[in-house]
Amino acid sequence: MFAQALARSVRMHRTGTAFIHGSETIGWAEFGQQVASVAGALRGAGIQPGDRVAVLAGNSPAHVIAMYAVLWSGAVLVPLNIRLAPHEMERILTESGAKVIFSDAANKAAAQAMTDLLPLIGIAMDEGAVGTLTWDAVTAHAPIEAERTDISSLAAIYYTGGTTGAPKGVMLNHGSLAFQALNLVRELDLHRESIAQAAPPLFHLAGAGFAQACTMAGATQIYLTDFDPVGVLESIRRHKATHVSLVPTMMGVVMDIPSAGADMATITRIIYGSSSISDTLLRKVISICPDAGLTQIYGQTECTGPCLFLPPEDHALEGKPPMRLASAGRPDSCSEVRLVDAHDNPVPVGTAGEIVVRGPSVMMGYWQNEAATKDALRGGWLHTGDVGIEDDEGYIRVVDRIKDMIVTGGENVFCAEVENVIATLPGVKFCAVIGVPDEKWGERVHAIVGVGPETDVTAEAVIAHCKAEIAGYKCPKSVELTTTPLPLSAVGKVRKDLLRAEYLKRTTA
Repeated sequence: MFAQALARSVRMHRTGTAFIHGSETIGWAEFGQQVASVAGALRGAGIQPGDRVAVLAGNSPAHVIAMYAVLWSGAVLVPLNIRLAPHEMERILTESGAKVIFSDAANKAAAQAMTDLLPLIGIAMDEGAVGTLTWDAVTAHAPIEAERTDISSLAAIYYTGGTTGAPKGVMLNHGSLAFQALNLVRELDLHRESIAQAAPPLFHLAGAGFAQACTMAGATQIYLTDFDPVGVLESIRRHKATHVSLVPTMMGVVMDIPSAGADMATITRIIYGSSSISDTLLRKVISICPDAGLTQIYGQTECTGPCLFLPPEDHALEGKPPMRLASAGRPDSCSEVRLVDAHDNPVPVGTAGEIVVRGPSVMMGYWQNEAATKDALRGGWLHTGDVGIEDDEGYIRVVDRIKDMIVTGGENVFCAEVENVIATLPGVKFCAVIGVPDEKWGERVHAIVGVGPETDVTAEAVIAHCKAEIAGYKCPKSVELTTTPLPLSAVGKVRKDLLRAEYLKRTTA
């Protein structure tokens, strides 16, 4: 199904530019031809519909072509996080039963290790990459017609980050990918005149979903080999980009560059999501880029990306309820979203509850993990593990992960609330709040606060600032000042599991 949507875009936009990558441009006609040829090469190598094919690569047009070629052939895509350790990659490839691995030169060592360990056919995506088949060979192969796949057919297995255990393979079908691509086209106002600067990694749905939406709309996509804030701004300025997709950590470093406002003058839409954003940063973006519409996306791999959107009209600094800007938005037109208690009963408006989702974008389940599937989809709803609060107009504010919520002296503390307060203290560059063991309270609030090398910020000042803004039990009992960046996942989420482990290692040694 998804391949037919690509074929339609190629027919409709064949004279336009599909990709820009450095000095290279690829037109829609060439893009379509290469997808069909690479799919033909997969079939020629013995890959049949339903077989799994992995991709281990950074962002590039070749990555998008490989992604679509897998779907075109009827095979199942298995994206690999390029930051994984070799033993993690080996586990995913073995568990998924992948038969082919696409890889680029930047990931040569990892790809070589995998092809040495496992019976994989390697396809080299550029010069210097590992593979028995070269990119020139597969793109010159005889093309094949797109496999006719049902909307319920398995299309991809996206492995979760595994910060609280072994990664789980999220099974997504062709229908959910197509639905979310069309959903994003509408919500982000993408069309054939759009020029989209993409930054999130393609191995994650934050990047892949945006790419698929751009393809559906016939938009031009710009890719940089590596994320570099100066490079992102230069690319936006040079190509007069209209759309840019950034996760909040990326957005923060881009907005710290003095020329950001001028460089982004052509931007009509800034898309962000994948992790929480501080009120301070959000207001900074709005002030620097007042003419750009902002759209926040909340979702999960398990629901093929988005389920809540906060559109540009709700990003006003004045004239809207205070919670509006702090929220992740309202459900899209085909997602049912509710908040429930520990017994899966709906909670009243204004009460914290777990965010659960039902609709066509929800995953099929976890690959070869029936127990985890049953738990996540109990009662027919996807349980996200996120805690939210809904207002009387249906806007949902995401306040924490259930696993990150701190229970201190019997009171619940949501880390995001404390982090937002700390972020408003002058001199604070970034922060993270975690729960750490405490003999008296069970857990106490501990803050890791990022500052510059010559700072006036003190631990006492952070605590005093919090006490002036929020209830005493929510305030940090201990503060750690640091100039070292926080550990991040591939999509910019703070790895609080690593922060907790490091704290325990220091304090129990």
